[in-house]
Amino acid sequence: MGTSKQLLPLADKPVIHHCLQALLATQASPLVVVLGPGGEAVQEAIAPFPVTIAWNRDPEGDMAGSVRAGLALLPPDCIGVLVHLVDHPLVTAATMQTLCAAHLATPQSIIIPTCNGRQGHPTLFSREVLDELTSSAILRDIVRKDPARVLRIPVEDEGIFLDMDTPAEYDAMRQRVS
Repeated sequence: MGTSKQLLPLADKPVIHHCLQALLATQASPLVVVLGPGGEAVQEAIAPFPVTIAWNRDPEGDMAGSVRAGLALLPPDCIGVLVHLVDHPLVTAATMQTLCAAHLATPQSIIIPTCNGRQGHPTLFSREVLDELTSSAILRDIVRKDPARVLRIPVEDEGIFLDMDTPAEYDAMRQRVS
């Protein structure tokens, strides 16, 4: 995108604020935000939120590296991890709450939301499953390792697959919100 997705304006606030406000409306706690190189401006923008900051300083870092950085700051009694991507800012709090409820009912599952037959984000992992995240593994490897532990939960939230990886997708998202 050529700029920090987290700080792009969406409606009346930065994209990351949409994500954090939805997360704060759930029972998910604690909240850990993983920032990459140059994330100081994002850190400043989210200073009012009750979050812990983790750093993935690797400029070539991937999502698995960010998850590992965030895991390092979670308390040992944390049983599940909701991995929410900032480029999916329209996911509703109700969807995340549905995933959390499904996790409490089936704590060993990997929980993926679906809408109209399409799966999306965020994904909720048991902490035990994420402990399998080695330096060479990525999240997709963990999901595919044992399909029997993947639970797909239907939700009525197109935000789970509305992504903003390109300027065109971002413009479409802005039009949708306005």
